[in-house]
Amino acid sequence: MVYTEDTVLAKEEGVQVVKMDGTRENFDPEKLRGSLRRAGAPTTTIEAIVLKIEHEIEDGMTTGEIYKRAYNILEKEERPVAARYSLRRAITEFGPSGFPFEHFVSEIFRAKGFEVQTGVMVQGKCVEHEVDMIAENDSTEISMEIKFHNNPKIKSDLKVALYVKSRFDDIFAEQSREVSGKEKQGWLLTNTKFTKNALRYAECAGLNIVSWSYPGEENLHKMIEETGLHPLTCLTGIPAREKTLLVNQGIVLCRDIKQNPNLLEEVGLKEDVISNILDEANQLCVPTVN
Repeated sequence: MVYTEDTVLAKEEGVQVVKMDGTRENFDPEKLRGSLRRAGAPTTTIEAIVLKIEHEIEDGMTTGEIYKRAYNILEKEERPVAARYSLRRAITEFGPSGFPFEHFVSEIFRAKGFEVQTGVMVQGKCVEHEVDMIAENDSTEISMEIKFHNNPKIKSDLKVALYVKSRFDDIFAEQSREVSGKEKQGWLLTNTKFTKNALRYAECAGLNIVSWSYPGEENLHKMIEETGLHPLTCLTGIPAREKTLLVNQGIVLCRDIKQNPNLLEEVGLKEDVISNILDEANQLCVPTVN
C-alpha cells in the first residue's frame, strides 16, 4: 500500500486536511493507522503517532505536513519502517533523469520472471519507435512506455495516454502474434498518478496502465513490496549527497549495496555508518507476503 501524504488524512469530524491536489478531506485516524501498519510499524508506535497527530492537527493542515511529522518519529524509532513509509517519495529522488527509474522498473520485471530489454528500437507499420522496455515470458510480450516524475503532484494526462496508445497501435500493426505465439500487450507505467480522463480512455481503449496505486491488484507499489526490490533512495542512513553519487553510477536497489558493501566505501562513507546502512537494508529488502 501507499505510505505517503495521500494516504495520511486528518482528525476528528469538522477538521480537514489539504491533499496534494488541493482538495480537502475530513480527518480519518484509521487511515493513518492503516498506512503505518502496512509499513510495518508496531502497535505502540502507531498509537503514539496517531495521538501526536490528533493533538497537533489543525484545520487546513496539508497531508504533506502530517506525513513529515509521522516520518520524523519513525526515523528516530523504527528506521526500516520509516524507509517503507517513505517509499513513494523515495522514488521521486531518482530524478531529474528518468533513466534510474527505468532501470528500477526493469529489475522488478526481471524479479517477476521476465526477460527484459530496455531502450529497444522497434519498427512499426509507419515509423520506427524507441520502446522504453520490452519484457517477455513464455506467454506474454509487454512493450512499455515508462513515465517518471520527480514531483509527486504531476499526473500523466489524456494526451500522454493517447500518444502512447497510438505508438503501440503502429507497432502491433506490424507484428503478428502468430510469429511468436505470445500475447502482445502495450503498457504505460508511471510512478505518480493518472488523470481521470487518462484512466477513462485507457480502460475504454484497452491500454494497460499502471501507476503507484492503480490498478488495485498489480500496481507499482505492490510490485515493489512483493519483489522486495526497494529503491536505494528509501534508506534513511545514506546522506543525500551519497545517494545521488550512487544513483548516478546506476546503483538503484537496496539489494545492490547488500551484495556489494564496497560501493558505500567508494562514495566516502565511514565504517560505522556503513554498518548501520547494511542493517537497515537487510531489514527492509525482504519481499512482502500477503
